[in-house]
Amino acid sequence: MRRRTFLGLAATSLAMGLSQKAALAETWPVRPVHFIAPSAAGGSLDILARLFGRGLNERLGQPFTVENRGGAGGNIGFDLVAKSPPDGYTIMIASDPLAVNTSIYSNLSYDPLRDFAPIIMIATLSQVLAINPKLPAKTLAEFVELARARPNTLNIGSSGNGAPGHLAVALFNQAGVPLVHVPYRGAGPALIDAMAGQIDGAIVTLPATIGMMKQGQMRALAVTSSRRSRFVPELPAMKETLPQVVVDSWQALFAPAGTPADIIGRLNAECATLLQSPQITAAFETQGFEAGGGSPETLGAFLRDEITRWGPIVKAAGIRA
Repeated sequence: MRRRTFLGLAATSLAMGLSQKAALAETWPVRPVHFIAPSAAGGSLDILARLFGRGLNERLGQPFTVENRGGAGGNIGFDLVAKSPPDGYTIMIASDPLAVNTSIYSNLSYDPLRDFAPIIMIATLSQVLAINPKLPAKTLAEFVELARARPNTLNIGSSGNGAPGHLAVALFNQAGVPLVHVPYRGAGPALIDAMAGQIDGAIVTLPATIGMMKQGQMRALAVTSSRRSRFVPELPAMKETLPQVVVDSWQALFAPAGTPADIIGRLNAECATLLQSPQITAAFETQGFEAGGGSPETLGAFLRDEITRWGPIVKAAGIRA
């Protein structure tokens, strides 16, 4: 009898736990959601977080309050989310550093695969090699020839150590095109110095450079993505000249590991709908973002592949925090 009573109580407790999780998912959200952007205000992650935060607020009836937690290559924001309750009231927007930081930092306080629940890929974008117009290179091929003729003299800025631009410089070097990487705290300062001639160029996001390109302040030579950008189709992909130089940048949503699957599923569905909305479509066209999409499982597999790909490249390049 005691055994039957115990099993009955255990079954009841399990049923109650499952029903509570189901009820949580059905009623969620009942209070504001913290939307963490592990970057400074004004960058692409901040822009996208606020854009989707407004859209989710309208669709779900609760504020999605964006908090900028930049620093340490995104690790401050990543750590905060990893340690947050998995109740659906903390989500984050992440990008390339979530996959790359495991190879750059030796003592991370989180595991990108174990501590986060993938939600959805929301956007991809191109990085652009843009140079000072006074540099005597009109094409990527001429730039490569110049860099090989003057090894380790062309200074190329990026938005920081381990940033996509830094990875692209590392790939150039591995392809026998010796460049000097100059890390900045953001794309803006790198572009300002490139325009002023303090450095020769920069590899930063297309949204950050597209205005300067159109005004002739910078000369764009190529994009890092695996194919040409539809926003600047005249620019070749770097792989057309150097097949090994490919950096596809991305932005995606994650929650703390253990967040109920029903909540993850609802966020995925709501964001997929937003990606088709006129507001998001118009903003993406202006900013130069390509719409994402897909399932949480697809995003999880993508993150695993990115970690596997960049580990050997970062190690070979000697990139450290």
